[in-house]
Amino acid sequence: MKTLSRSSAIGLALVVAITLTGCSSGGHSEQESFGFDGETLNVVHDNSYMPINVARGAGDGEVTVEVTTQTLGQSPETPAWSLTDGVLNLGTPCGGSIVGYCEASYSIQVPDGTEVLVNGQPASLG
Repeated sequence: MKTLSRSSAIGLALVVAITLTGCSSGGHSEQESFGFDGETLNVVHDNSYMPINVARGAGDGEVTVEVTTQTLGQSPETPAWSLTDGVLNLGTPCGGSIVGYCEASYSIQVPDGTEVLVNGQPASLG
């Protein structure tokens, strides 16, 4: 197996950096509300690197979800969210692209008195 010389590695790093610099970057936000009449909401989320902030204050009978993304070199995807039988499934706004950067966070508002779990564990409400 052939290894890259130091100058070749630096050159490759510069090409990647220049390529990513030419790509668009920025923030993006998506929001959706769901009807909800339960006492407990279990948020199912499979990416532990994307924080979830939960707060009380949604309108009566509604759960509001917002995702905010920061990307570089790729476009955020519209997540596939669903709320069925007290389980809120959150999709990921960061696709499987190998090139680029994507970071996201979720904000969820729930009606007063709602117990919230994230992957079955009690969530702290802000």
